[in-house]
Amino acid sequence: MNGKNRKFDFVPPVSLKDENGKKNNIVEVSVVNTGALVAYIIKYSACKIAYSVKHGTEKARKTLRLSVMKNAAKAKEKMLLTVAGVACAAKSFVEFNARFVSNVKKDGFSSAVKTQCREILNSVKENKAVFGSFVNYAVPVASVALLVGIVYNTASTSYGIAVECNGKEIGVVAAESVVNEAQKAIADRSVYYDTADEIFVTANLSIKPLNAHDEVMDENTLADVMEEELTGTVTVAELAADAAEGAAVVQTLASYDGAVTETDVAGETGDEFVPDGKVRAYPVTVDGEVIGYVDETDELAEFLEEEKSKYTEEGVVDVDFDKELEYDYEQYVQESELVEQQEIIDTLTSIVAEPVYYEIQNGDSPWNIARDNDMSLDELKNCITTFDGRQIEDITEECPVGAVVQISAEVPYLQVKVTKDETYIDIIDYEIIKTEDPNLYKGETVVDVQGVEGEAEVNALVTYENGVPVSREILSQTVLSAPVAKEVRVGTRETTTEVSTGSGGSGEYFWPVDGGYISDYYGGWRNHKGLDIAAPYGTKIYAAESGTVTSAGNKYNGYGNCVIVSHNDGNVTLYAHMSSIAINYGDYVVKGQLLGYVGSTGNSTGNHLHFEVRTNGYYNDPLDYVSQY
Repeated sequence: MNGKNRKFDFVPPVSLKDENGKKNNIVEVSVVNTGALVAYIIKYSACKIAYSVKHGTEKARKTLRLSVMKNAAKAKEKMLLTVAGVACAAKSFVEFNARFVSNVKKDGFSSAVKTQCREILNSVKENKAVFGSFVNYAVPVASVALLVGIVYNTASTSYGIAVECNGKEIGVVAAESVVNEAQKAIADRSVYYDTADEIFVTANLSIKPLNAHDEVMDENTLADVMEEELTGTVTVAELAADAAEGAAVVQTLASYDGAVTETDVAGETGDEFVPDGKVRAYPVTVDGEVIGYVDETDELAEFLEEEKSKYTEEGVVDVDFDKELEYDYEQYVQESELVEQQEIIDTLTSIVAEPVYYEIQNGDSPWNIARDNDMSLDELKNCITTFDGRQIEDITEECPVGAVVQISAEVPYLQVKVTKDETYIDIIDYEIIKTEDPNLYKGETVVDVQGVEGEAEVNALVTYENGVPVSREILSQTVLSAPVAKEVRVGTRETTTEVSTGSGGSGEYFWPVDGGYISDYYGGWRNHKGLDIAAPYGTKIYAAESGTVTSAGNKYNGYGNCVIVSHNDGNVTLYAHMSSIAINYGDYVVKGQLLGYVGSTGNSTGNHLHFEVRTNGYYNDPLDYVSQY
C-alpha cells in the first residue's frame, strides 16, 4: 500500500480443485482458507484504523468504507469456501466414524482401533502442509484471543480482604481498617475479671477475588462473627480449670448459647460466668490505687454528692475533688476482701496531716523561721500568727517572743476543690523614678513626689482547696485608676564614712546592723527600752535614718561607746555598746552610713547593739520602724 492508491491485498482462497482439475484435500482447503481469512481481517482492521487516526479526515473514512465494500464480495466468497470446507470435513468425519464402526463389527475393537490409527498416521504424513498451515494461522489467533480474555476477566474482577480467624475464613471486608475497628469493638464489649490485660482477637488477612456468594462485612458484623469464633473456642472445662486455679478469666458480653450451666462451673448463674469462690464487687480507687472493695456503691455516691452540695453558693462554677476517685468498674474478688461503704467514707474523711504550730523563741526572726520550715517569707506571712489572744497581721513587722505561728493547717485525705467566678479590686504598683543630686550625701534620698498605687477591677476564676486559694485564672482586668510614679532624688556627695549598699530591711528605717539577729525585744518583764541585736565583734553599725549626730562618745551611764542621731521626723535613734565609733559629733549622716562597730562596752554581757527609737523623750518599739527582712 503506497500513497493514494493503497489497497489491501486479499489472498485468493484455495479452490477445491487445482488448475489441472484434480480434487484438493478438503481438510487442507478448510484450514488454509479459515486461517487466511482471520489473518486478513486482523491486518485489514489494524491498517485502516492506523490510517484513519493519522489522517482524521472525512476522505479517510470514505476510503475505508469503499475498501470494505470492494472486498466484501471477496470475503464472502472466501467465507463460502470455508463453510464448504467445514461441511466437507464434517462429512469426512462421519465417513471415518462409519468405517471405524464397521471395522469393530468385523475385526473387533482392538483391531479397529489399530486400523484407524494407521489411517490417521498415513493421513498426517500425506498432508503435512495442511497441519503446518493450521499451526501457522491458528496458534497466533488463539494467543490473541487468550490475551484479550485474560485482560477482560482481570479488569472486571472485584477484590476484597479475606479475614481468617482460628484457621478458617470468617468473612470478607473492604479494607484492613474494618478489622481494626472490629477488634476495638470486641475490646469495648469485654468484661475483665482479676486482670488488667485487654482481650485482642488476632486475624490473618489476605487478598481474594470476590464471587457472587461473598458478602462484604462492616466492622460491627465482623465483630459479631469474630466474637462468636472466640467464644466457640473456649470450652467449659477450660473455664472451670481457670476458675479453680484463680487465673485471670475473660468473659465477653456474647452469650455462650447455653454451653455453660450452673453444673459446669461453680458459681455460674444463668449465662453469666462467675469465678469459683468469688463475688461481684466494685473496687474504690483513689488516684489509681485501690483503697477497698464494696458490694454496693449507693452510700458512697450519696456521700460524695452531699460533700459537693455544700459548695453551691453564688459564684461557684465548678466543684470537684483534689484526687481522682472511681468506683464504677465491676470485678470479682474473694468475699473476705469486701468492706463496708462506711469504712471507705471514713478513709476519705480522715485527716492525713495534723496542723503544725511554732512558738517564737528569743533570737528568732521571720527569716530563720521561714528557713527552718522550708518555706518562703511570703508563705510565712500568710500563716496565722497569734499573740496574747490577738492575730498578728504581718509577722515581718511584728515578731514578738511567745507568739504562735500555725506553720501548716490540717490536711484531709480527700479535699474539695471549688472554683469561683470572682470580681475584686487589685492594686497596681507604682514606678520609682530616681535622679542623682550632688547636694545630697551618698545614701541620702529626698522624695519629691510620693508614689500612688493604682487600682484595677479584676474578674478571675479562683480555685480553692480546703479554703485556701491555690490557682487564679484572670478573665478580664479594667484599670480604675492609674498609678502615680514616685520621684526620688539620690545623693552623690561623699560622706565621711562609707554608706551601705544593702536594702536595709523592709522597715521605714534602715536595719542598723550588717546582719545579726534579735537577742532581746522591746518591753518584756524587765521593761527593756530598746532592741538588742546580737552580732560578732566588729560588725558594722549603720544609721537607721539620715540626721545630725548629737552625741558621739563613751557614756558612763551603762551605754558604753554610744552614738545618738537626731532626725527631721522628730525622732532620735541611739546606738550603744559599740567597740569603736566611726563619725564625730555634729556630722550629718545619711541613712545607711557607717557609724561604728559592734562591741560589748558599758553594761553588756556579750557583743551586740542596743538600739533605741525615742520620740519627745518617750521610748518606742524599734520594730515599729525597722525590720531585718
